Amino acid sequence: MVGVTATRPRRTQAERREETRRALLDATVEALTELGYARTTTLEVQKRSSLSRGALLHHFPSKAELIVEAVHYMAELRGAEIRRLAAELPEGGDRIDRVIDLLWESFSGPLFTVSLELRVAARTDPELRAPLADEERRLRREILSLARELFGPETAAQPEFGSALELTLNLLIGAAMTSMLLPRHPHFAGLLGQSKKVFASLVHPRDLTRVRA
Repeated sequence: MVGVTATRPRRTQAERREETRRALLDATVEALTELGYARTTTLEVQKRSSLSRGALLHHFPSKAELIVEAVHYMAELRGAEIRRLAAELPEGGDRIDRVIDLLWESFSGPLFTVSLELRVAARTDPELRAPLADEERRLRREILSLARELFGPETAAQPEFGSALELTLNLLIGAAMTSMLLPRHPHFAGLLGQSKKVFASLVHPRDLTRVRA
């Protein structure tokens, strides 16, 4: 019997383009996480991606465009991961507790660290500042939308939800900045617990049992 060799379907031009783009972004995220913004050069990204200089410049003509798109890419990956974890969240009293834990994990991960470095760099780099400001606004909208999904319709419909969320996010951001230098400081656990109680007291003032004591 004559054997039949399976042939892999040829990729379309759009698929090849997306594969190249993804390889460049993966390499950029890896470099940003390991080296930080200052040491992440386009040459470093090119080396890590094993792609040509021409391929990199075709997709991302400037370092600023590459970096900002990498932040967008990291946010999409983290958002997808959070949504996956959210499917396992309990309904009822423990949900606020667990959602704030998830948000804290986001603010203590590589996406937050890289974003913080970029904010500082953008202060004196106009080429980076404009696209990063646009990405910051987009990311903020994404966080607010994701938070409504995570907390659920009952909590999100409460009149003080927006204010409670803003307060909680700013508290977590401040704590995350401090934790970069003092990662295991004992006061963070207590601070996180207090933020949960404050959030619950604002959103559900008559039902503080929604957060564990």
